[in-house]
Amino acid sequence: APKMVSSVPTPTAAAAAPESPSTITDGAVSGTLPRTEAFAVHYPGYPSSPARATHTLGGLPAIAKVRSSDPGSRLELRFRPEDPDCHPTFGEPRASTGLLLRLSRPKGGSAPPRAEVVARVRTAYHFDGMADFQHVVPVHAAQVRKRKRLDCPSVKDDLDKAGGLDMDDGDVMMLVPPLFAIKDNPTNIALLPSTNALSKSMQRGVVRHRWEMDIEPTLALPFNIQAVPKKVNWEDHIPRNSSEWDSQMAVCKLFDERPVWPRQSLYERLLDDGVHVSTSQFKSLLFKAGYYFSTGPFGKFWIKKEYDPRKDPESRIYQRIDFRMPPELRNLQTKRHDGSEKWSEMCKLERMPSKSFIFLQLFELKDDFIQAEIRKPSHQSTCSHSTGWFSKPMIKSLRLQLCIRFLSLCPNEDAKTLLRSSHQLLERSKKQEAICRSEQLKERKDVDEEAPAEHVGSEDQMDTNNSDSEDADDEEEEDKEESDGYDSPAMAEDVPDFALHESYTLGEGFSTGYLEEVLRSFPLNEDGQNKSGDALNNGEASDGEFEIFEQPSDDEEYSDG
Repeated sequence: APKMVSSVPTPTAAAAAPESPSTITDGAVSGTLPRTEAFAVHYPGYPSSPARATHTLGGLPAIAKVRSSDPGSRLELRFRPEDPDCHPTFGEPRASTGLLLRLSRPKGGSAPPRAEVVARVRTAYHFDGMADFQHVVPVHAAQVRKRKRLDCPSVKDDLDKAGGLDMDDGDVMMLVPPLFAIKDNPTNIALLPSTNALSKSMQRGVVRHRWEMDIEPTLALPFNIQAVPKKVNWEDHIPRNSSEWDSQMAVCKLFDERPVWPRQSLYERLLDDGVHVSTSQFKSLLFKAGYYFSTGPFGKFWIKKEYDPRKDPESRIYQRIDFRMPPELRNLQTKRHDGSEKWSEMCKLERMPSKSFIFLQLFELKDDFIQAEIRKPSHQSTCSHSTGWFSKPMIKSLRLQLCIRFLSLCPNEDAKTLLRSSHQLLERSKKQEAICRSEQLKERKDVDEEAPAEHVGSEDQMDTNNSDSEDADDEEEEDKEESDGYDSPAMAEDVPDFALHESYTLGEGFSTGYLEEVLRSFPLNEDGQNKSGDALNNGEASDGEFEIFEQPSDDEEYSDG
């Protein structure tokens, strides 16, 4: 769209003019550039006048406030400044190297125009964003003038003498949001593919034989998947006494030994057993024997096919635990192992990890406290996505114990401070875990005590239920014949209660109590409708309506027509 550039000198600009002003004559520049500075506004439209353009930008005080505030402050332009519900469009400040010129042409001659450099343009405001959606109430100018006329006391007296006039003022309370769209520039949103599609795309890079194409997805599965992948009969497709057979059999034996493995730990175990495979071969072996979840307590760990750790509480010992290096210790000069650090050495917890974030398996950690805690019976009834088969206090205790082991290896003063804090948090977490266990045991005990009582009561009512069952069956058959397969809609009692959260508010900055007061303030007559005789306090315009004025025509008068 065409743009008009306007500029206003900044208040801090130097007022003194240079001794030799810079001019441009016949394409040649002479003199020096002035020290006066200005800023430019690339106006997105054709304003009727500079005064109107300034008014839409909030006026000179608003412009001066933006200029005196933070350098990154934006200008707000409202195309309808008279409308309080008009949403602005924003001008972004950018650095500029332009010049403000004053053009002049001598009178009565054919001399070329002359340009004089008035100021340097250091900043320019560009309105590159889109204007927000606008909410406009169209009110015809004639109707507005008619309403103003009816609001006059003299006109009301005349109408009352004439018998009154049944009218509806049409005033509506509008609650327009401050903004409809939170962004004014288009944004390219790259949606993540579904987990099933992602697993299939990853699987294409692992498939080596045609029969492997029929294997169901096994890579990066969602934790809430209904059924885990089934076992693959790879024995029917791989020739016996071949190197591939021996390697696949070695992987399957390790999965029989332990159903959940970290990838690096499984690879090192194969090397210890004398099975040497490449990275691509190792992926293919895992693909035929196991699967892994993309997230969750077993995320990224390879699991034996047909084994579901979400249904086995004993799988809690194979859950993952993560360690994040505190920010205070990430800049320390620690010894880097350049990939030579073995998984088994990390699990001994005898030296600081070479990465700022690692995740290990609880089963492999060489720590007496962790091993004793993970082997205690689980009191969780389900395996959650965040903590697995452990409670939140227990997961926190295990993380703190792992953090204590690593921080104790660092002689830094910051590490000692963090170590003392971790010990205090660990003791507090142990108490929370004890309270959580006692509450769970109490709930189970109450459930076990209520179950026999319900069983006895059900036996006492069995005889009476049997005597009434035949009559009930007859009534049900009659109801089925009358209903003829029609299902009645859900009654109000069947609908669950719906309650808003305490932090939920209507609008921005408005509470429900405020809205109730506003609604109650409307005068009502006996029929429950607004009184027509009540006039607005503001004689100029009604609240919430923007007056759209039209050019008056010659035959348009203050009449009903």
